[in-house]
Amino acid sequence: MQPTKNKNHGNFNESGKNNNYNKNRNNKSNSNNNPNISDKPATAPFNFIRFPEEVYIRYKSCEDLPKYDKYNKSLNTGYLDYEFVNETPIFVGDEKSKDNNIVDFFRNSDNNISVPGSSMKGVVRSNTEILSFSYPEFIEDRLFLYRKFASADTSSQQYKDIIKVERGKSIETVVKAGYIKKVGNKYFLYEAKKINNKTFFPIGERKLRQNNLPENKVQYMYTKELLNYKGKSGKDWDRFARNKYNLNRNYKPYSTNITFNIDSENNFKEVSVNNNCRYKGILCNNNHLGSKNKHYIINEIDENSKPIEIDSREIIAYKNDCETNKQRKNSEYYLLPGEKHKNNVVENPKPFFYIVKDNKVAYFGRSPYLRIFYNNSVRDCINTEYTPGIDYANALYGYTVDKILNSPLKNIKNNFKGRVSFMDAVCKNPKTIKEVKYFNLASPKSSCYNLYLDQYKVVKKKEINTYSSNPKPVARGYKFYWHHKENVDINKISLDTSSDITSNLRNVVKEGNKFIGKIYFQNLTNDELGLLLISIKYNENCRENIGMAKAFGLGRVNFNKIDLYLENIENKFLSFDNNYKKIEDIKYYKYKYMDFIEEYHTKRIYNKLFEEIDEINDYLDSKEVLISNEYTKYMTLPEFTKEYRLLPEVYEVVEEK
Repeated sequence: MQPTKNKNHGNFNESGKNNNYNKNRNNKSNSNNNPNISDKPATAPFNFIRFPEEVYIRYKSCEDLPKYDKYNKSLNTGYLDYEFVNETPIFVGDEKSKDNNIVDFFRNSDNNISVPGSSMKGVVRSNTEILSFSYPEFIEDRLFLYRKFASADTSSQQYKDIIKVERGKSIETVVKAGYIKKVGNKYFLYEAKKINNKTFFPIGERKLRQNNLPENKVQYMYTKELLNYKGKSGKDWDRFARNKYNLNRNYKPYSTNITFNIDSENNFKEVSVNNNCRYKGILCNNNHLGSKNKHYIINEIDENSKPIEIDSREIIAYKNDCETNKQRKNSEYYLLPGEKHKNNVVENPKPFFYIVKDNKVAYFGRSPYLRIFYNNSVRDCINTEYTPGIDYANALYGYTVDKILNSPLKNIKNNFKGRVSFMDAVCKNPKTIKEVKYFNLASPKSSCYNLYLDQYKVVKKKEINTYSSNPKPVARGYKFYWHHKENVDINKISLDTSSDITSNLRNVVKEGNKFIGKIYFQNLTNDELGLLLISIKYNENCRENIGMAKAFGLGRVNFNKIDLYLENIENKFLSFDNNYKKIEDIKYYKYKYMDFIEEYHTKRIYNKLFEEIDEINDYLDSKEVLISNEYTKYMTLPEFTKEYRLLPEVYEVVEEK
C-alpha cells in the first residue's frame, strides 16, 4: 500500500488553520452595555467546542462494518509507535493506590509510572468525535437543581412559578409530606396521614424548647437563650438569629420519632418523644440557613394510600445531587431509603416532602422548600441532528447497545468490538516530586448554566438561558482546558495542608519526561486510519492535556514522534512473513480522511471545506494556542454569582490572549 501525493488542504502541513477564519464568523460577542450583565466576559480555564450540526454516519448498519475477527488484505492492519514529552508537570491517578487519602501516579503491571491505555483512548476518542462529526456519546445525562432561588436571573422566576404560594398562605398549601419506600430496585411514594387536612406541620423552635424535648433527640438551631427572646419585629429576630453567640455551632440535620397533640386550629398542645400523645409522626429539620426558626413534624405514613412509583430519572438525579453535596453536615440525612449509613443503619421508608403533577412525583426532597430539578437534562440540550447508523467514533472504538437512549445507535441491534486498542504509555526513568501536593480541584460543573449553555443574544439577567428555558436551551459543546502560557510553578498551586476538599497527589511527574506507547489497529479503511492519525496529532503545533489539575496548567504534552507500521496480510499467511513496513508519509492518510469527509459531509452540511469549519478551527485553537493566566483563572465568588458574566467564544479568547 504505497502512499501517493494528495492535494494540499490549506495550511495543514504547518498549522492546519485557515488564518482568515475569524473574519468570517458571525458569532455575537457577549459584551454589552446593559447594566444587568457585566461588560466583562467570564474567565475560566476551560471553554467549549460546539457540537456538530449533524452527525456523519460512516456505516448504515453493523453488517457494513469491517470485521475485527478476521483480516482483510484490502484494509489497513498494523500499529503506531508514539512518544510524547510532558511540557508541564503531569499526574494521572491510580485509584488502587489510595493510602490515607493520598493518590499515587498510576503504575502498570511492571510497576512503571504510566498513563493507562484507557486514558490514552479517552483523549484520542474525544478528538475523533470532534474531527469526524460523531455524536457526543459520552456527555453525562444529568438533571440539575435550581441553585439561585433568590437571584435576579431567569432561574428565580422559574422556581417561583413551580412553588406558587398564594399571599397569606403557607408552604404546606403547595407541598405535601409523605414517605418514600424502596421495594427491590424501585422507589414508591406513600402519603402521610392527614390531620386537619394536612400532612405536615411547621413548628417553631421556641415551642419545641417549651416542651422540653431532650437535646439528644432534637437538634436545636439556637441555644436556650431563645427562651428569653422578647423581640417584636422581624428585624429583632434577624439580629437574634444571626448573633453567633445564640447559634448552636454543632447543629446538623436530624429526624426523630415523636408523638403530638394538636387542636382544630393547628395549635400544638404537646410534643413528646414518648408515646403519650394522640398522633404519631417524625420531627425533622434540614440545614440551618439564615434566620430560620422552623422545624417540621411529618405525620406517620398512610400505609393504605396508593403508592406512586418515582421515575428512575428523578431518582438518578437526586442521587447525583447527594453525591456532589457530601460537604454538607450529616450528608446521610439526605440519602434515599434503603441506603446504608456509616453506622450500618438502613432507613426504609423515609420521610420526604414532595409535589405531584399529572399523577407523577414531580419534585421531592428533605425540606418543604424543595430543591427542584430543571426540565431538561444535559443530553436534552444537545441539538445535533442525526439519522440511525454508526458514526466514525463508534466504528473505530466499538460500542454496546444495552444503554443507548438517544443517539444514532438506538436502533442498532448488536454490540461491536473496537478495531483500535491502546497500550499504556510508559515512562521508564521518571523524575517525580516525591512529597505530597495538595490541590483544590473543585470547579464549575455543567449545572452552571451561564457558562455551560449557549447564551447567544442574551442582554439581560432575566434572559439568561437555564435548563428549563423555552425554547429548549442548547449545550455549548465539548469542554476542553486551555494550554497555559505562563510556566507552571507547582509549589504555588499546591496548598499547604490536606482538607476534606483537596486531592492529595504523590509522585507528580516533573516536566520534560518521555512517555512511550503503542496503538494497534485492524482492518481500517484509508480514511479511518487518517482520522486516527489526526486524532493523535493534527499538526506540529498541536498539544494535548492529559490527567488531573488541567485547570492549573498541568498535563500539557507534545507528541513528538508518531511512527506508522503496516502489515502485509498476504505475506503473513502465504510466506509467514510477520514483518511490518514503516510508512514514511503518514500525511497521505490524513489527506485521505479529509478528502473523504469533504466529499460526503462538510460541503453538504456546512458548505465549506473541512478546515474552514468553525468547530474545526475552535478545535485547533484549543490544541495550539497558549492562553495567559488572566484569561484562564477562575472567577471570584462575586464575579461568578453577582455580575452574571458570560463565557466568550473560543475565538474571542484567542483574539485577546
